[in-house]
Amino acid sequence: MAGPSRPLALRRLVRRLRGPEGNARRAYARWQVEVEPPLRAGLRVQRFGQPTRIAGADVNPAAVAVVEDPAALSGTRAPWVLVVDPGDRLAPGAVEAFGRAATLAPDAAVITCDEDQLDAAGRRTRPVMRPGPSPDLLVSRDLAGSLVLVRPEAALAAGVALDGPGWRGAVTRALTATDGTAAAHVAAVLVHRAPAAPAPTRTGRAVAARVRGEPAVEVVVPFRDRPELLDRAIGSLLRGTAWARLCVTLVDNASSLPAPESLVRDGRVRVLRDERSFNFSALCNHAAMRSHADVLVFLNNDTEVVDPGWLERLVGEAQRPDVGAVGPLLTYADGTVQHAGIAVGLFGLAGHPFAGLHPTQPTPFGTATDGTRNCLAVTAACLVIERAKFAEVGGFDESLVVGGQDVDLGLRLTARGLRSLCVTDVRVIHDESRSRGSHVAPTDVGRSEQVYGAFRTDGDPWYSPALTRAGTACTLRMPGETW
Repeated sequence: MAGPSRPLALRRLVRRLRGPEGNARRAYARWQVEVEPPLRAGLRVQRFGQPTRIAGADVNPAAVAVVEDPAALSGTRAPWVLVVDPGDRLAPGAVEAFGRAATLAPDAAVITCDEDQLDAAGRRTRPVMRPGPSPDLLVSRDLAGSLVLVRPEAALAAGVALDGPGWRGAVTRALTATDGTAAAHVAAVLVHRAPAAPAPTRTGRAVAARVRGEPAVEVVVPFRDRPELLDRAIGSLLRGTAWARLCVTLVDNASSLPAPESLVRDGRVRVLRDERSFNFSALCNHAAMRSHADVLVFLNNDTEVVDPGWLERLVGEAQRPDVGAVGPLLTYADGTVQHAGIAVGLFGLAGHPFAGLHPTQPTPFGTATDGTRNCLAVTAACLVIERAKFAEVGGFDESLVVGGQDVDLGLRLTARGLRSLCVTDVRVIHDESRSRGSHVAPTDVGRSEQVYGAFRTDGDPWYSPALTRAGTACTLRMPGETW
């Protein structure tokens, strides 16, 4: 082989062997050059349950002190302090960026950021893009990383040892508290971890909320024909659910083929006939208005229950006084993700982050199964909510005929201070749209644009603005993609 061709062939072979990691590195390098600068110019600050705010150059930064020893927190008079680990490198303008975020969140006690890692050659790699303050996800995932901005008096009062590993995560969990209102997140990569620094890890398994009392649960399943789907969905539900006070209401929307006789004969099942033109919201509201159950479960007829403890896990979360709608991880039959919570703004309206991925596939946004995810809404394909809370916000909006009513419900619950959760350690199979196809009523789009409001245009607090809104794989935003 001639001398000049050998190095070229070797370089091509190395590029092939690098595979996805090499592609990810090149994509991130391009993101840094073409996407990151405009994001940094219009710095996005996320608060719990609020539309994202932009801290532009006109926002005067708060005073921030930078130290390397957390013991300095006890001796400073600065209102805000950054503790930087030796070897980590602050991004250019990081202190000012944190200061601008602090100005927009003056009532916060802790502010987190995104980060990446330097390789041995000093190149930026392995970006970690975080959601906004997420008290439920914080139980199982480190959302603090290697750099947080804290109010020193609050950090000292948190009762956390500041001289041990993981102290930032512990302080962030303590200061975020259960309602998330004392935390903020600045959606920008403001620190580059040292080459040998460990990546953020899970902090433990989420603690399941215990069911209070013996609540009556009613499962509402609208359907039209497709008895084979109904038989699978309700059969799996009745066989796989150990719940004493359980009833199932099948809302028959003018079917020409009746529900399977084996289901109708079950004493836990009743059929409610509704001859109106199809309107998912109206069908569900019709059944809910006639219910006397403590907890409602809205369930599609193209689902399949596979987890024996699914209902207990979801009802326990739904009974929490600060929680509204709760959903499980929904997967397709092949095991890939169909739903792990809803992000408003995807595709210009709303979508499902992680859809199409394996549940444990890593992305810059983590994995679908990192823990219980805070989100603005969960899909009505499997949605659990206390009946009183559902009634308090007026049920589903019947002007949304086919889609969007679950997002609208989540936003109205959010406005009442009730969070939505996707409990990703509970799985239900969902053959999305097999019963009615993918048809969307034309009026649903315009109505959704209206009711989603600033969450659609300014940003979802639990989805990173660094990620694309043109897909669900939680990849980095493409150059030229506008917000």
